[in-house]
This record gives sequence, C-alpha cells and structure tokens, in this order.
Amino acid sequence: MLIRFALSRAMSRPDIGNMRNYISLSKTAPSIESATDPLWIKDASSVITGAKILYTANAQNPYLKPVTADQIDLTFEYYFDEVGSFTATAFAKEFHDYIQFSRYNRDITNNGITKTVEVRGPINGEGAKVGGVEFSFQRFFDFMPAPFDGLGIQTNYTYLKNDGIVNSGLKNDGADPDAVSGQAPDSIKVDRLEGLSDHTANFVLMYEKNDWAARVAYSWRSEYMITAIDCCVAVPIWTEATGQLDGSVKYTFNDNVEVSFQISNILNEQTVLTQQVQDYDKGGLRLPNAWHENDRRYTLGLRLKY
Repeated sequence: MLIRFALSRAMSRPDIGNMRNYISLSKTAPSIESATDPLWIKDASSVITGAKILYTANAQNPYLKPVTADQIDLTFEYYFDEVGSFTATAFAKEFHDYIQFSRYNRDITNNGITKTVEVRGPINGEGAKVGGVEFSFQRFFDFMPAPFDGLGIQTNYTYLKNDGIVNSGLKNDGADPDAVSGQAPDSIKVDRLEGLSDHTANFVLMYEKNDWAARVAYSWRSEYMITAIDCCVAVPIWTEATGQLDGSVKYTFNDNVEVSFQISNILNEQTVLTQQVQDYDKGGLRLPNAWHENDRRYTLGLRLKY
C-alpha cells in the first residue's frame, strides 16, 4: 500500500500566437431595409433621427498574463499480489489568470477619435478551478480454471467539479489592465471550463493468454463544453453525453510475426452538439446545433520484426 501527497504550483505561458499585437476593425451600419434595426436612433415617437455604427474586431491579446495554478493531490494505492490494483485519488486545482476566448468591449482611439469596439479574442479571467475524485481497479482472474484464467478487467471512474470564468465583468487587459469592460451584448454566461465532463468512466474486458490477446473497451463521458464562444454563432457550444465501444484481437505467431484486427466505434455512436442561448444562472437553455457520425472503422494489421 502506498499513500502519496503532492502540493505544487504550475505555470503555463500564453500561446505565442495569442499574443500578436494586431487588431483589424470592422464596422456595421443599420440596415436600410429594416426600420426595427437596433442601430437606428429614434425619438419618443419612434421616428428615426440618426444611426449608430457597430465596431467589431477579432484580435489576439498582447497583454495576456501566464496562467498559474495551485494544485493539491492525495492518492491511495493498493497492489494486491501481482494480478491487480486499486487506487483512489482526490485532487484540486485553482487557476489564476485563466485564459479563455470571450467578447469584451475595448476603447480604440484613432486620429483623436475614440470608439468602443466589441472584440472577440483571448482574455485573462478569474474564478476557474477544478476538483474531484478518481477510482480505478484492475484485476486478472488467475484463480479461474484454464483457459479463463487469462480474463481480466480494467475500470475507472472520475467525478469532476469545475467552475469556469463567468463572462460578465471580465477584466479588459487592454490599455488599462485594471479597467473592467462593459459586457458585450451577445455573450452568454457560462460556469464551466472547456473540455471537462463532470463524470467520466471506462471499462475494459481483456484476455491475455499464451499467443492470444483481446480487448473490448467502453468509454463514456457526460456532457462538456467545447468552447465558451463559438466562431460563427458567438454562443457556447456543448457536446452531449457520449460513449464509444471499441474492440481488438491479436495473435502472435512467433517473436517476428504478429497479426491484429481492430474495430473502432462498434455502436456507431453519434456526436451531438448543442448551443447555449441562455445564461447559466437563468437555466442555461440549449438548442440543437449539429450532429456528427464518425462511422465504424475496421483495421487489419500485420507486424513483422527482423
């Protein structure tokens, strides 16, 4: 039995491509075909008296700070005999200056004229943290009669609690790093980090004996956010809960020749995307976005070693 404890601080520098000091502005005028366009300025009688110009930009951020994280881990490991193990882990991580793509307002001055520009790009934010527990178990059933003594299982489960950056009130790390920008009008509040599911589980049934080796593996994860602000619809995009079943069998003729056969995505699982159109604290309503089908994949392999 082993018990491990770790306390650390980690740092990750921003991607060099996200620090380009360049901004390209675009402007949008109200539509002359729509009197209800919100960019028109109207008086109390709804008569158009003027027009607003919407300035937008996609830009990187030369003011990005490195992301740091305070981390703590506690692990219990139990190795019974030579045929298996059980481990339990608790972990927590708190981020500082977490980088996330968002929309924010930034004042840009040109030829003495200052305009507010809605910028989409990377920005530092506070509040991101991750914590959870993980359990794993592995065992070969060597006590069973031959040929079943080659059977074994591997399984693990992870519960993750993560808090993302709340998009409203993000710091505008532009000319004034301490200024808090106004919230861009089409942003949606999220409370998650990208790519992390609350629940993740894997189960593997395996067989290894003499020249044969076979595995059937099922991997499942609950819903997770892909991005907090999509490039096209400017709202968070989520992947629904999904699982995939894979299998393989391998036969070794001798030390030099090995043949294998694999099937990926046996159940032909679909990937379903949804878009969040409501703030998380108001229910976080999501609507359909896209469906992807990756199909099954069959692979026949031959390995030669000289």
